Amino acid sequence: ATAAYLVPFLAILGAGILSRTFSGGFEWLYPLRFLAALLALWLCRERYSALARGTGWFAPIAGALAFILWIGLDRLTATTHAHTAMPAALAGARPATRILWIALRTIGAVATIPIAEELAFRGFLLRRLISADFEAISLRTFTWFSFLASSLVFGLLHGGLWVAGVMAGALYALASRQRGRLGDAILAHATTNALLAVYVLTFQRWDLW
Repeated sequence: ATAAYLVPFLAILGAGILSRTFSGGFEWLYPLRFLAALLALWLCRERYSALARGTGWFAPIAGALAFILWIGLDRLTATTHAHTAMPAALAGARPATRILWIALRTIGAVATIPIAEELAFRGFLLRRLISADFEAISLRTFTWFSFLASSLVFGLLHGGLWVAGVMAGALYALASRQRGRLGDAILAHATTNALLAVYVLTFQRWDLW
């Protein structure tokens, strides 16, 4: 059970290490993260049947609110964050290569990353902090310790944007608690990432990616 919740996230982390190591100045091998997560999710797919039970109205609202908070906090700290345009290596690549890389980067951000991270942080960690038998714990069960600790750990993984990450993690936890379904947290997370992808590509804010 634990492996099914953590392996997709660990696969992304492992692929990220390989990608950064062998990509040189620009992370051309970023799609490895997408492919690794996809493979891990496929291998554990039988454990995820309960995720396909539909989602509620609160999930996309929570995701949109997380995006607004993310951008708002970024603007408040604009003097400490460098705004960067598209990396020169990507901008100078062939159009087909550039489009494919951006497409895979976006699909990963909107699809595989939300699933993998929500499995790890809301599906596993949030409940594991309540009981060792975490699968017996409903996502509607609330304790301040598990709520705050899982959100904090999630936020810290986002580096300099950790405050926004903590707030986003809290909103995803509330989304999963609203109906007791992890699919709601995944949809909320996917909504945030989709809006962020549009923002990055529209306003050339690659530092947010």
